Amino acid sequence: VRFIIPFGTFAVAAHSVAQRIDQLVQMPCGGIGTAAGILAGQNLGAGKSERAARGGWLAAGLATCWTVAASILIWFGAEQFINFYANGNADVVEIASTFLKIQILGYILWGGVIALSMCLNGAGDTVITMVTNLTAMWGVAITLAFVLSNYTDLGVNGIRWAMVIGIAARAIIYTAYFKSGRWQRKRV
Repeated sequence: VRFIIPFGTFAVAAHSVAQRIDQLVQMPCGGIGTAAGILAGQNLGAGKSERAARGGWLAAGLATCWTVAASILIWFGAEQFINFYANGNADVVEIASTFLKIQILGYILWGGVIALSMCLNGAGDTVITMVTNLTAMWGVAITLAFVLSNYTDLGVNGIRWAMVIGIAARAIIYTAYFKSGRWQRKRV
C-alpha cells in the first residue's frame, strides 16, 4: 500500500477492492494446494513418490482451471464485481478494473504456484518455498513495484505488473523444482 498512497485516494481504494477480489480467486487454490500437500506427504510416507508427483500436477491443473475460469469472469465482468465493493464510484471502478485485468496474468499462474508450493511443503521440503517466496516477493515484486511505479510511464499500474512478475518468478521456480523430483527424496 505504501507504493500506492502517492497515487491518491482512488488508487488506494481500487487496490483495496482488487485485493478483496484477489482473495476470492486465490482461496480455492489454497484449499486445493493444502489437499495436495497432505496427499503428497501421505504418498511419500507410503513410498509412492510417483503418485505424490501425479497428485501435485493434478492439483496444479485443477487450481489452474479454476483461475482460468475466474479470469474469464473477471475479464468480462470486472466492473460488475468492483461495483459490489465500490458503490459505483467511477474512478475506483476504472482503476480497479485495470488492476484486475493486469492481475489476470498472475491469476492464471497462481493456481499452479500454490498447488506446487503446498505439495513441496507437505513433502517436508519447506526451505525451497521459503527462499522462493522471500526472493520473489522482496527481491522481485517489491523492487519492481518501486521501480515500475516511480521510474516508468506505468505509474500505479506498475505495482500490479510487479506483482504479476513476482508470481511468474515463483511459477518458474516451483515448476522447475517440482519437475526435478528432488522433493520426492526428502525424508522427514
